[in-house]
Amino acid sequence: MKYKTVKEISKSFKLSEDYIEKLAKSGVLDFKISNNEIIIPDYTYPRLRLLSEDKKYQKEILKSPKHFLYEYHPELKEYLQFHDIIDRFAWMIKLSFSPTHVLKNRRFRIDELFQYFLFELDFKPEVIKKKLIGTDCSKEKFKFHLLQGWYNEIASDFPFAQDFNIGSHLEYENEDFESQIFPSWKIIKSYYSIYSYFTAFVFTEDKNLKTLEHRKPSMYFNRHQLSKYSNIILKFPFNIYYKKKLSKSTFLDKFKREWKYKYAQCPRGDKSIFELEKDFRENLKQIFIKKANDNDIFTILDVMYEFRVWANYQGIDTITRLKNGGLLLFLERNLYVIKFFIAGITELVAISLLGEEEFTKLFEEFYLEYIKENDPLYERWYKIPQILRYRIYRKLKIVNKNPKSFFPPKKDELSLIQQE
Repeated sequence: MKYKTVKEISKSFKLSEDYIEKLAKSGVLDFKISNNEIIIPDYTYPRLRLLSEDKKYQKEILKSPKHFLYEYHPELKEYLQFHDIIDRFAWMIKLSFSPTHVLKNRRFRIDELFQYFLFELDFKPEVIKKKLIGTDCSKEKFKFHLLQGWYNEIASDFPFAQDFNIGSHLEYENEDFESQIFPSWKIIKSYYSIYSYFTAFVFTEDKNLKTLEHRKPSMYFNRHQLSKYSNIILKFPFNIYYKKKLSKSTFLDKFKREWKYKYAQCPRGDKSIFELEKDFRENLKQIFIKKANDNDIFTILDVMYEFRVWANYQGIDTITRLKNGGLLLFLERNLYVIKFFIAGITELVAISLLGEEEFTKLFEEFYLEYIKENDPLYERWYKIPQILRYRIYRKLKIVNKNPKSFFPPKKDELSLIQQE
């Protein structure tokens, strides 16, 4: 997390220093005092961006500072419901797998975080194959939906404007305008990517399930596979679900003493991982309580489905008008994190189901035919999530062979770390 002084904020957002101080003192902006000077954290920058672009907003905000986004922009209420629940989920991922030194300095990187996840998981393909792969599985249908997930993940992330930083800091001067031309489409493609990965799981045990009915694979996974996947590979927060009359007090499957300290909190609202889980579960209940019967189960996948429907139909105008603001940049980053991990979990299941050799062959075909032959993709080689993950698998000896022509066309920024 980074801080700027009132003077620096004033210059960056063209707001007077006196006005910024009023925002801080009225509770609109979080701040702290350093050397007798007010300093403002970077996660408030989207809020400042909105204020700098709307003079009427600047006046109204001081009249009703507590819930200004909801009250001054009532059309954002539905969007913010999805924005906030996805933000909480992404922060639970970061807090769950980060070691102490990362939690303290809050310099979260996607490549390093995924490696910490793999260290904790202690991946054993033989265990996954024994406990998650049924005798009635279909390798071909699994591969089909894995590829669908790969294509949609690239489509939703391209042009990979996100850097490896997934903390609370955004560099506005480095925004890539291409990534915000069709903002609702990014939400839609993110959902289809996640949906494809979860659908692949279904075919680890039921080769006959029909996928023409769009919600059928999700319902099947939630009712019949979620529990056992959660025991093996779908760890917190991916194991969280809502069901009527659920008595479970927490879904946390481990405990870290660091979580009780302030440095291990989400900076937006100073929420611990325990509070984030509580809020996330309440969000699930609010969204699905009227839709659920006694057997229905709802997870982050179902949140993404509802968000996709909203963005595609009711909320497209709201999303489009948000395209230049920091809210969508944070949303894009959070979706990127969630997809990255769900994709990685699916790839680990694929290695277990297909075997290392068949998985490597599938990845090589995807790489050579789709990425290597597509110049706009290949130019961004080191940022492509599938390549990032594969290189991490290679470093950790989860796979032992690289595809042909597997090298970057320019500077490589991947950070590989040693297991602690």
